[in-house]
Amino acid sequence: MGLYVNTNINSLIAQRSLNTANNSLQSAIKRLSTGYRVNQAGDDAAGLCVAQGLETQIRGNKRALLNIQDGLNMMYIAEGGMSGVTEDLQRIRELCIQAANGVYSEAQQQTLFNEVDQRLQDIDVIANTTIFNGLNLANGTIAKNVTLQSGCGSDTANNSIDITGALTDLNVSALGVESTLNGTSTGDEIRAYIEKLDDAINTIAENRSMLGAYQNRLQSASDNLTVMNENYEQSKSQIMDCDMAEESANMVKYQVLQQTSAAMLSQANQIPSIALQLLGQ
Repeated sequence: MGLYVNTNINSLIAQRSLNTANNSLQSAIKRLSTGYRVNQAGDDAAGLCVAQGLETQIRGNKRALLNIQDGLNMMYIAEGGMSGVTEDLQRIRELCIQAANGVYSEAQQQTLFNEVDQRLQDIDVIANTTIFNGLNLANGTIAKNVTLQSGCGSDTANNSIDITGALTDLNVSALGVESTLNGTSTGDEIRAYIEKLDDAINTIAENRSMLGAYQNRLQSASDNLTVMNENYEQSKSQIMDCDMAEESANMVKYQVLQQTSAAMLSQANQIPSIALQLLGQ
């Protein structure tokens, strides 16, 4: 093998090996520092594209889960209003059944209807104060459909639930239970009013049952989104996260290669000096 001064091939090889070891060591340190195998697109271009798609699904599902919880909270408030009004109607019905019994004087009967009037006023109060996030849920004044975004997609059929139909107008006038009963009301008049109370109670019960069905549907959607996100997170982790044990071993390997390459570069840089010996220097 010839001895050359202008071009030191051994030095160039050692430099390349040292640069490779330095770059690999830097990559290992970065992965260990961040915990990610993919820190830039060049680390895994295809994997990064897939991981970004998974991240979109994950973040969308997380927001949808919060939407579902907001929707459930709203329905709990609406149902609470229905429950309070139903309790008032049941008490009014009891009082009417009592008043229909012909053993009371007009004054005593009027005393019963005084409580009926107070209960009816309470129903209107409940109807006008059952509010969630500025939306009145129980007095018929809500100006839009209440459609919950229960998924992370744009497909309306599979990602939304319209619960407007389950929201009852709980005002006394809307329920048809305005009362004109007094101490002089006859038993037949009272019994006719009881029939109106039964209709109102049944209407609220039906809508409350519908709310319960929506609640169960939303809870099922929440459970499904939670499981989906667990699987998405696992898939994303396999692409993006680094194996800490593997990268620790790589770091040690590249540290050794870096040191040996530096040592070999030092030796290679001494080779041209042999030429001086040929010149008697």
